[in-house]
Amino acid sequence: EAMSAAVCSFKDMAGAVNTVIQTLQSGIPIARSEALCATTMKAINAYNKTSYKEQPTLWLEFHGSEQGVVEQAELVQEIARENGGEDFKWATKPEDRNRLWSARHQAYFASLQLRAGSRAVSTDVCVPISRLTECIVETEKDIAKASMPIPLFGHVGDGNFHCVVLIDPERAGDLEEAMAFNKRLVKRALEMEGTCTG
Repeated sequence: EAMSAAVCSFKDMAGAVNTVIQTLQSGIPIARSEALCATTMKAINAYNKTSYKEQPTLWLEFHGSEQGVVEQAELVQEIARENGGEDFKWATKPEDRNRLWSARHQAYFASLQLRAGSRAVSTDVCVPISRLTECIVETEKDIAKASMPIPLFGHVGDGNFHCVVLIDPERAGDLEEAMAFNKRLVKRALEMEGTCTG
């Protein structure tokens, strides 16, 4: 009967992911939930000429009755605030929802622009929701040590996230570094009872 979409920024990825986990645990139905890291948000702003805060951001969509989608968005807004969420924006009109989601849909192509001439090595792990925050936080620590940009984003409502390792095909060692990063990520996911592919 009705749909609403929401975008909310956070100080860290843990806050964004915990918001989704707590929302699911509360029994609030979410049709879609996506979390994007600060690096991805920087790429999206540059690519789409938008002005989102360049910090971890959550995209959400709710389906249901006219009143239901409003109530769902309001409940999630409270959960988000408890996890450091700010600038909660939501929309119910189709054109406004599409505008909110278009930025998320461009994340991969936007990420490629962060490093001129780069190629992407994409990862696709999935872990149980109960281990998702831990897995993402550990992965962020690994990303901080990398010599190339690695945007992180994913379908956090089902425990799935991607890293886009931006390698320079002309630079010796980039592919090896990317493959070693992925190997560590897969090992981490498997140790958390997850899988190497979502």
